[in-house]
Amino acid sequence: MSFKNLLMTYNDCPTWVTIDAEIDIRKRLIITYNLESEESPSRDFTRRATVDSEDTLLMAKHYRVTIDELPEVINSGCGYGESASPSDADGVFKGALDMILDAGVHYKLEEF
Repeated sequence: MSFKNLLMTYNDCPTWVTIDAEIDIRKRLIITYNLESEESPSRDFTRRATVDSEDTLLMAKHYRVTIDELPEVINSGCGYGESASPSDADGVFKGALDMILDAGVHYKLEEF
């Protein structure tokens, strides 16, 4: 398994956002976008894009890296790191999804 934080909002921000890329134990690529709002909890959500293991392997071949290196490749392509603002999050998540599509593979998107 490998993991990379693509974006994390300021600690003192009333809306907490994280976006992570990881390879799970089944060798699937998972991009998770989590938003929690102190001011408006009804806005809270988690979005998860999952690339199955076969497509994750194809994506790694497209970017000429190992599967475990994919989270770092995505971070290099669109990550923002720490001390981001919530307004940066949609662009980072879209950038990660675009990198998946650019590799010619698909993802399943869930929100809960």
